[in-house]
Amino acid sequence: MKHFSTLLILSLFITLGCKQNVTTESTEKATNEIYKGPIIDMHLHAYPEGDSFLGLTHPPTLRNETFEGAASAEDLKKEVLARFEKYNIVKAVVTSGELWLDDAPDNILIAKANNPVDSLRKKFEEGKLQAIAEMAPFYAGIKANNPSQLPYFKLAEELGLPVGFHVFPGGPNYGFHVMPQMLGGMRVYNANPLQLEEVLVNYPNLKIYLMHGGWPYAEDLKALMYAHPNVYIDLAVVNWILPEEELYTFLKTLMKAGFGDRIMHGTDQMVWPETMDVAIASINNADFLTLEQKEDIFYDNAAAFLGLSEEEINEHKKVNKE
Repeated sequence: MKHFSTLLILSLFITLGCKQNVTTESTEKATNEIYKGPIIDMHLHAYPEGDSFLGLTHPPTLRNETFEGAASAEDLKKEVLARFEKYNIVKAVVTSGELWLDDAPDNILIAKANNPVDSLRKKFEEGKLQAIAEMAPFYAGIKANNPSQLPYFKLAEELGLPVGFHVFPGGPNYGFHVMPQMLGGMRVYNANPLQLEEVLVNYPNLKIYLMHGGWPYAEDLKALMYAHPNVYIDLAVVNWILPEEELYTFLKTLMKAGFGDRIMHGTDQMVWPETMDVAIASINNADFLTLEQKEDIFYDNAAAFLGLSEEEINEHKKVNKE
């Protein structure tokens, strides 16, 4: 009888424990707050009419999602700017952003990279360049410390311009195989974040962010961010191409290491506007993030990185409060 009573008590403890776990998990999910404040997207692209990317279907992602490309440059612009309005995207670093500047002059930060250095300097002097991005020698088999790339970093440090540098992952999953004509030069060995070490040593005042976050090199990325406080990342591509569980594993690793104040939102929207929806939802669905941490990723970290004025930040946040 005593043995039976012991088993009964033990059974009750286990049952109550399971109920407590269920309640806790449910409460966490129920209290997961959706961020609705201003957003800065650090990684977008505009294209002129006739570009070969327009109309291109994105192959199935690791989430098994496919995206149809906008059919025209005008459709792309309308779809993206509509999402500016929907999600309160107040600033966006847009490669070839001059194509959309007249439609969203307060939102667009013009970025360029594939131009001669003298041309970039001139554009800056004319007020037509706010970032050097997207630097992507990756696709040509060239690393960051190649002599051909150093003048761009030197110019960026001299002018105080932020640099967006492409690291892994790049292009769609299996890109070398599904788009060999476009992505035939990409190599995994050429995309590790540590390739920037000597660049950061030689240009210590460089404002740089690693586009695509450097997944899956989380340990190397942590080492680089530990050594160099001026290194930020955006979550572009990884926030819509990876399964959410894998994205969250990567993100948790960086957050736990203390780098939550240098992680920024980005999309790498090329001709697939729907990726903006998925990227934003991925962070809002992350119930391990507090609302304050989501605000850091969506806005505060980028505002600090870009050096937005206190007045502009207050204006962005005031609109949300109203």
